[in-house]
Amino acid sequence: MLKPSIRVLVAILSFTTPVAAQVMLCADSPPSASVSGTSGPFVAAQCTLEASTDGTILVIASTSVNRVDTDHTQLSLKVGIDQPGGLGLVASERVVDIYGTTYLERQNTMATVAAPVVAGSHTLYYFAERVVGTATVTLYRPRIMAIFIPSGETNIRVCEGRWIGEYTTDIFSQTIVASCSLSGLGMGSALVSSDGWMRLGDSQAELNADLRGNQPTTVEPGTVRRLDVVGDTVYDGVDSSLATSYLTSLGPGIAYFYMTIARSAGPGTVSVMWPGLAALWVATGGPVLSNSAVLPGEWTTTTITSTTMLETTLNPAVDGYFLILATASISPDTADYTAHFMARIDTGDDIANRYVKINDTIDRNLALSDLVPVSAGSHTIRLAGGRYDTPASTSLRVRDGSLSVLFFPKEMVAIFGDGFETDSLSNWSSIGP
Repeated sequence: MLKPSIRVLVAILSFTTPVAAQVMLCADSPPSASVSGTSGPFVAAQCTLEASTDGTILVIASTSVNRVDTDHTQLSLKVGIDQPGGLGLVASERVVDIYGTTYLERQNTMATVAAPVVAGSHTLYYFAERVVGTATVTLYRPRIMAIFIPSGETNIRVCEGRWIGEYTTDIFSQTIVASCSLSGLGMGSALVSSDGWMRLGDSQAELNADLRGNQPTTVEPGTVRRLDVVGDTVYDGVDSSLATSYLTSLGPGIAYFYMTIARSAGPGTVSVMWPGLAALWVATGGPVLSNSAVLPGEWTTTTITSTTMLETTLNPAVDGYFLILATASISPDTADYTAHFMARIDTGDDIANRYVKINDTIDRNLALSDLVPVSAGSHTIRLAGGRYDTPASTSLRVRDGSLSVLFFPKEMVAIFGDGFETDSLSNWSSIGP
């Protein structure tokens, strides 16, 4: 059974509408958990929010996945809305391969979905299920965050675009696979989150994905992601998760958001399941603050100690909460290595540790999300990284990344639950039999 998790329910009052039409947030950040056994799926994280009217729920879920014994195992993760039986939303499924003794596999995965809901109580689930294989699979700090936006709300808006099912391509030019738009906007900022999962097509291939804004020919800085799938002798290839994101300032009018994918290398066809994106727009001048940092190139380090890769600052006048989203593309070096990433606020404890295994041919993506309480005053939010294992001659190589932060004031927030907890590798619970 899953040990009692750390959950928080946040009620954010709308800027202009009465209490009857609240914007609501909920989040769950349980300790690390192990998936074992053949039954399932199991609930890795869940939270509940109350929708006072009809509207839309935006969900962002992420985790770091690790194989802890020698069997090659496939894990399926899904987001469910009011689906306690584990069915989940098919568009949110992310499959990852946890390879055997060769790679000591560690991957990140993320799912972003938006869905219409009616007024009432809604429970959001992050499901984990071992599809094939017998290994015990560990989830490091599974996170789920949900935001409810009432219908007709003008100061917080959301849109989503998604390719239905499998997208395949063997061409080298970027092609728009998902898009969405928002009209009638004032000045504001938008947090864009995009993901999917890549599987083996007819042969090994590498993809290049990116995000674009109002100019569909211009790539947003820090959003390029590279991802590989290689064949194996056990199943259908080493499936990998795609994750990219950015925060942008927008002027009044219409805002467009695009996700593009191309084959970047290899002889095969790129195959991506359910690629899509969602954009959360917040009006300027309201109580929600935002800031970001991007890495539009390469960053490297050879140190085991975590080193700051990206940082940004916010100076809220009141206590409140930071919503943190960080993604990046992690590239191979001359030998296999494991990378360790974490978010930090000022000099505090690590938040939402993430681990990524890289061998000498495979690119992987970082996906980190969290909701964290903060006090009034200036704060520096950092994304840090370092090597987690030997050899010492190997460099951690990051090519393009982004760190995005939204701030929600505490006076607009009602908390239920027993607080928050920082990351600790000693916190474990089993979600298998």
